[in-house]
Amino acid sequence: MDDLRQVWQSQEVEEMKFSVEELRAKAAKFQRRVKNRNLRELLAVAIVVVWCGVGFWKTDQAAQRVISALLIAGAAYVMWYIWTKAGAKSVPEDIGRAGCASFYRAELVRQRDLAGSVWKWYIGPIVPGIALAMIYGIVTAAPARRWVEIAWTVAVAALFWGVGWLNQRGARRLDRRIAELDRELGSAPAS
Repeated sequence: MDDLRQVWQSQEVEEMKFSVEELRAKAAKFQRRVKNRNLRELLAVAIVVVWCGVGFWKTDQAAQRVISALLIAGAAYVMWYIWTKAGAKSVPEDIGRAGCASFYRAELVRQRDLAGSVWKWYIGPIVPGIALAMIYGIVTAAPARRWVEIAWTVAVAALFWGVGWLNQRGARRLDRRIAELDRELGSAPAS
């Protein structure tokens, strides 16, 4: 028993890399970034809803009303998802270093998973309305202007791909931050 105690006591103690204040500051800064991102996204979605709502009421064409309704429904879903699933949580004031590290890590993991699944909850709900709008534009365009509608469709598809790619890249960055935090804290909780 004394040998075990001696081995335990003779081990090098690793110095804490982050104090609770540093962890709290990192977590708070991350949460501010999430909050600002969400506000920008919610504003953009609100603009889409208003714009499509005006289009819905101004047109007498059934196809354009269906397109507007699909875009409003998709945008409303995105708004709901951001509001309920992607929101920034406040760093609890009364937690210690371990609790703050767990909170910060859990938030990094949550935002990484959201960014990694952007095709499902962000792009996916908008695709039906956009696709129908693109098809409608191509089909109803005058033959001389059809190339413009096709070019517009390609541009929108590229934009969606770019948003997906940027979010995947963001998820990989968050994954690296999680791994770095795990190394700094000397732990690797399951993600």
